[in-house]
Amino acid sequence: MSDHKPMDCMRITADQLKIMKDLTRSYFGEDARLWLFGSRVDDEKKGGDYDFLIETSLTNPDEIISRKIDMITLLQSSEPLEDEKIDIIVKRQQSSFDMPIYHIAKQEGIQI
Repeated sequence: MSDHKPMDCMRITADQLKIMKDLTRSYFGEDARLWLFGSRVDDEKKGGDYDFLIETSLTNPDEIISRKIDMITLLQSSEPLEDEKIDIIVKRQQSSFDMPIYHIAKQEGIQI
């Protein structure tokens, strides 16, 4: 039995989820993995920003940053997420660089 939260515990709409998943694949590759974490995975909380972790096989830091900025710009101008506060952390799958937030996002978040 998995200790991960079920997907119906998320405070994100189907339209928001679809655009996030589609753009993650488009900007970071078909093999990119995506997690929603933070307050949006807690049904007891209200409001809050959207926190996402993306793991990508892309390796060029400049390319990753550029794609992240472009993706956030597009997300915030899309109808489902217009003017919402969106935080995206991008981790290179093959990088040895590690931060505690990566573990928090995976342990407390929901892979979508």
